[in-house]
Amino acid sequence: MVIDNFEAATRLGEAELRALLETGRPEERVWAIWALALRSAGDVVHHEDLDPGVRRNLVVVLAGHGELDLLVAFAHRDPAPEVRAAAMALVARLALDGSLPPELVVERVIGDAPEVKIAVLGTMFEAAPPWQRLLAQRLLADRDGDVRYEAFEGLVRARDLAAALLWLEELPEMEVRLTLMRWSARGNARAAATVMASSSRRLRRLLIEAVRAPTWKELEPAIGFDATLVRALLQRDSTELERLPLEVLVRATLDDERGGWLGAIRGRIAGLDSAPEELVPLLPSLYELCAKRLADLERALASVTDVIEAEEIETLRFGIEATLEHVSRLLVH
Repeated sequence: MVIDNFEAATRLGEAELRALLETGRPEERVWAIWALALRSAGDVVHHEDLDPGVRRNLVVVLAGHGELDLLVAFAHRDPAPEVRAAAMALVARLALDGSLPPELVVERVIGDAPEVKIAVLGTMFEAAPPWQRLLAQRLLADRDGDVRYEAFEGLVRARDLAAALLWLEELPEMEVRLTLMRWSARGNARAAATVMASSSRRLRRLLIEAVRAPTWKELEPAIGFDATLVRALLQRDSTELERLPLEVLVRATLDDERGGWLGAIRGRIAGLDSAPEELVPLLPSLYELCAKRLADLERALASVTDVIEAEEIETLRFGIEATLEHVSRLLVH
């Protein structure tokens, strides 16, 4: 019997449809899947035109009815990628529950459309089994940028941070920026900074530059006491200087080759009667830094001939002398 359209397939009995599903031409197998699915759905889904939207509803009904063979058939054979994606996401969840073998997912997803890959990656969470983690790692090399990003996010959700961050480290800078912009959006900046706390300085700097409105409160895990990263934050928003903890400001200043933030430190410690506990071990080094800076300014002042430049050096010297006095006071208290 020749089946040349879906309507002809609907007139077949179930046994004939099952046989067509196994041995028919590719299009006949698709019609057999649709006809069997409609019969399984009964009155739940009744529609003359089985467009992709209707078929997506069908796969949900099939999963609910336990028609797993038909669900897998939709995931593997439906011509619309959005329908395959909906079906394959359900197949992946059933594989995660142990109701279906994971091979039904892995062997098909790698060569399927981006929509299908992204749908399966969307089922990844912290308890993801090894087969799903390995699939995500393979998809980090996919040709489609959205698939690569979703694979990265899936690995982060699964706490496979080593693989996720290694991928980031090896990316060209432009793709790193785009990835970090997407990842840190929608209030995720703090989570991203926490995950990246142990990553390279380069990645953490790029995170600071990628976040739309960076703040110390959100990015603190990624910045720590690193002077370069503190400066990167302040270059994005100088008002964050007021929100930096005093210990961070002092440690960053001690490590900063460009001079640090002695003026801001002076303003913070001027009103202190005694040094906070975390600041005490830093005071001797801060004293030495101020003394060295004063000596450098004295030498510069002795050799300068321009009046305006001399006035600028005097202003700097006055400020550092004041800072040194406050540090000396805290050292004896």
